[in-house]
Amino acid sequence: MQMLKKMLKIFLSCLPAVALFLYFSTNIFAAAMSSGNYRIEADESLANGGGNYASTNYIFRDTMGEVSTGPSDSSSYKVRAGYQEMLEAYLTISSPGDLTLSPDIPGMSGGTANASGSFNVITDSPSGFNMQLNVSTTPAMILGGTDVSHYFANYAITPSFAWNVTSGNSLFGYTVEPNTTADTAVAFLDNGSTTCGTGNANGSDTCWKGFSGVNATTVVNRTSRTSISGEPEKIKFRAQSNNNFLVSGTYKSVITITVLQN
Repeated sequence: MQMLKKMLKIFLSCLPAVALFLYFSTNIFAAAMSSGNYRIEADESLANGGGNYASTNYIFRDTMGEVSTGPSDSSSYKVRAGYQEMLEAYLTISSPGDLTLSPDIPGMSGGTANASGSFNVITDSPSGFNMQLNVSTTPAMILGGTDVSHYFANYAITPSFAWNVTSGNSLFGYTVEPNTTADTAVAFLDNGSTTCGTGNANGSDTCWKGFSGVNATTVVNRTSRTSISGEPEKIKFRAQSNNNFLVSGTYKSVITITVLQN
């Protein structure tokens, strides 16, 4: 499981700035052989004896004559040596640098600020991966990260085809634009004109939604392995205040991005 944590801060003053900070961790995997075009995570045994056997009811693979097999590890490495011992799927995610929502949002008259980041996922799992988002507070963006009495309200839970904030409101939401349209979670697909949650399109800046409490929401679901270069999954964030006076200060939202093997 891979996780990324993102903190969004909105500074409200006469001419405030909106900034996004990323905190993440990832794993590093060694490969048996690789080049710019391929990567082999595990290779076959060259020992004498054994083989692969199959029928309509079973598949059996064995080998004979190997030495120095089995698992071993230390604080620096983990090795699973021996015939077909390497069974773990490779899964990694990389994050962009810090993002900045822009332009600035005036504290009284309001405005709209945007940011987007591309999260590249690589996996050799034949069943692919899914990506989920969740936040630590409700609403997602609150003053100082602790004051729930001053906030940007969560955008609608059900995705809407076009972003819309009526006068007197301040909202915060997001949308997703996967590298492969077919990997888009159904809620973010659209019919190409007016409706989300149906069809097979994933237009730019369509199907915006807000966070559903602190519950995780699946935004990408891929059912096959990626290429060696991975799949860059774009997530866009938007905050807007429409003639809604907000107390000056720093508004924060901590967002966790989780990638799991299917």
